[in-house]
Amino acid sequence: MTMLRVTARITALATLIALGWLDACSDGPTGPCRDCSLRGLIISNPVVAPSLATSTQGTLALTSGGADSVVYVSLAVGTLPSGTHASIKRLDDTLAITTAVLDGGFDPVPITAQIGDSIEVRVTEAGGAVVFHALLAVAAVRHPIVVRTYPPPRKRDLPLNASIVIVFSEPVAGATVTSTSLQLRDGTNMVPGLARILPGTGSTAAFTPSAPLAANTDYTLVVTTEVRDLDGDALVVPDTVPFTTGQSSTGSPASVIISPDTVTMTAEATYQLTATVRDAAGSILIDRPVTWTTNDTLSLSVSGTGLLSARAPGLYIVSATVNSLAAFARVIVTPGAAATVALSPVQASVGAQGDTILLTATVYDARGRPIRYAPLTWASSAPALATVEPYGIAGSRLATVTGISEGDVAITATSGLASGTASVTVTAPLPIASVTVAPISATLLLRFTRQLAATVRAANGRILLGRTVTWKSDNPDVAIVSDSGLVTAVGEGTATMTATSEDKSGTAAIRGVVLNLQSVTTGAFHSCGLTTSGTAYCWGYNQDGQLGDGSTSSRLVAVPVAGALTFSMLSASSFHTCGLTPSGVAYCWGANGAGQLGNGSMSASLEPVTVSGDLTFSIVSTGQSHTCGLTTSGAAYCWGDNSDGQLGTGSRTSSPVPVAAIGGHVFSALSTAIGGRYTCAVSASATYCWGANDFGQLGNGSTTSSAAPAIVSGGQVFSSVTAGRFHACGLTIDGAAYCWGLNDSGQLGDGSNTNRRAPVPVSDGLRLVAVAGGFYHTCGLATSGAAYCWGRNEFGNLGDNTLINHFTPVAVSGANTFIDAPRGGFGHSCARASSGTAYCWGYNSFAQLGDGKTTDSNVPVKVAGQP
Repeated sequence: MTMLRVTARITALATLIALGWLDACSDGPTGPCRDCSLRGLIISNPVVAPSLATSTQGTLALTSGGADSVVYVSLAVGTLPSGTHASIKRLDDTLAITTAVLDGGFDPVPITAQIGDSIEVRVTEAGGAVVFHALLAVAAVRHPIVVRTYPPPRKRDLPLNASIVIVFSEPVAGATVTSTSLQLRDGTNMVPGLARILPGTGSTAAFTPSAPLAANTDYTLVVTTEVRDLDGDALVVPDTVPFTTGQSSTGSPASVIISPDTVTMTAEATYQLTATVRDAAGSILIDRPVTWTTNDTLSLSVSGTGLLSARAPGLYIVSATVNSLAAFARVIVTPGAAATVALSPVQASVGAQGDTILLTATVYDARGRPIRYAPLTWASSAPALATVEPYGIAGSRLATVTGISEGDVAITATSGLASGTASVTVTAPLPIASVTVAPISATLLLRFTRQLAATVRAANGRILLGRTVTWKSDNPDVAIVSDSGLVTAVGEGTATMTATSEDKSGTAAIRGVVLNLQSVTTGAFHSCGLTTSGTAYCWGYNQDGQLGDGSTSSRLVAVPVAGALTFSMLSASSFHTCGLTPSGVAYCWGANGAGQLGNGSMSASLEPVTVSGDLTFSIVSTGQSHTCGLTTSGAAYCWGDNSDGQLGTGSRTSSPVPVAAIGGHVFSALSTAIGGRYTCAVSASATYCWGANDFGQLGNGSTTSSAAPAIVSGGQVFSSVTAGRFHACGLTIDGAAYCWGLNDSGQLGDGSNTNRRAPVPVSDGLRLVAVAGGFYHTCGLATSGAAYCWGRNEFGNLGDNTLINHFTPVAVSGANTFIDAPRGGFGHSCARASSGTAYCWGYNSFAQLGDGKTTDSNVPVKVAGQP
């Protein structure tokens, strides 16, 4: 048994040892412990880099010159069970290499060092607390040990085809890794197999049995002292690992880890990364193809085995991918020690009494290459005349020089032993020539804020940073402004914000908007509302321009639809939106890959475009990729995608302009499926649906799609109809609701989750005045003004303060009564209360609730910007 064996007994001992060292080897009043040790932590003797470069097992070390040497720092498994990350560096280095602590230990990490150098090791736990911190000296001789094995000791279910993996504390000589030095035994019998160093590691060996192991059988791995490091030093003592096979084989790759995960190296050096691939059960998978890449192959290359070659300073990301799995490491490349520091400008002037200028420092190495990440300190030779401070963060290459009193000052920037100086003359204060405000205009919803910035300049254009600025609003009933320029909208109208410094001023125009919404509609991941004046506002997801504000930027709060149009109704779907003007002209905006905007093209539009055909509509309704409208004479016209017959033309030919549904029907109501591919409409004597019918959403007793209007079964006479994604509902004149189609989440409200091909009554006998279908839920408005919802509720779609699906109607939480049936999107709902205030609830990852947040809510929240 070795002194580093990870058995239950030794693991417990290592834990106690680690805890015992928390005081001795942690940060204290005098810093980390010097030359204290921890059982399981080992720092190898130095290994000369050139000997590794010619190794047949792959280059292993960080190198930057023929005289460089490296040591390998490792921690045996089980030593610090609470540790999650280790930071390792040579004492005089500024940046550390970090690696993950797995199972209480970490595999060997190479660090440039020589005999007598001190290596600082810091191990932290998940919360960031340090559980071990020490400085250890590099010794001239250190024998290798076994850091970890796979399987670990006493594993009970090793896959039959697994390879045995042994990680040593430093690179070992490949010639000493054989089936004799690494023995696998079945009792007293030797198991034949191949022993080798894994390419690109040097310190990791594998034993692969010639044939799969026997099931449910005890085996023993013996690592003998025949294994030697590159200096010829033998393993400290033999290591014995007993384990038992199971009955299964290894699975597909499930994870990949890069070690170390943060590397610092100099330009023109190399460094070896390793990737460990495991299956879902944690078994290590060797010989799986790993693809290595960097984000800048010209400045930092990586070989097929993970060997980094740095060419230029910078911060880079290296990835290792296996199938669709990926791991990432951060690599910081520096050119080395600073040799010179150059300041720009080298001569400058600044006004007294608080005027400022910026200086820039560039650090160069001995070869004249700029060092991007060199730490800097700044100093003024006469702080009473001018002060200097890093601009932004400590160590910044930029510094702000502030004039105090007239005179000459030397400003010095220092990096290591190198420094540079600029001469600054502090002159009389420069007079202010102008004040400008940015932005020069802004529109704010009620109670929302915007930070304004005032820039004070001298006549020569220099920005005068130290001058006092006062702010004022000319209309505090619309917007108020703080002493720092933060504007808050408090009412409707316009106001001018004025910034004044001495006798010069600049202004910004602020428009305050109060949303008084008369209706609200929902798309899949966005929502829109119509004000009492007919202005359309939208909020939420906007990748396809479905908000209509001329951009593809998603919005946390309502923004006006571009074009200064006045609308009488709006309809939103998955990725486009449409509206009707009071005169019945239809406009649409957003995605248009199937011609769903109806303007004769297939090009998306970020602003409203007119629907072709000179038709006058009373209703417009948006589906997933098609749109329909009902003319003032009751004729149905549709446009866009027709792959399932959802245009109702009797064919499956799509159209980018309106085409009439066949049959000559006169309809009084119409609804296209939100996020779906079918349409429904109500005539005086029957209800018709057409298009996709996968789940019986056409209601005609079948699951066969129809390209022509088909009568909904059951004989009910509906006054209105609503189309969800795969289900539809109708409302009779006396307020009875019926639904049909997909019912996996209870969206039909009949108390079951059974799909229905014909209308079934919604349970509980509610009398409703309106009903609206969402993707997988439905809502209705009772005669009392109470809102009810049913169906899927994983995001709080139903608004009942739960996340439980309901197969029958449940009341929306809160004391509000509503004017409209809540409209449903993919996972959210919106409705207008009797007070006139609009509320939304449910899924909010794309800000579709309009409350200025992206947090889901299972109760109604107020759409921002309303009174």
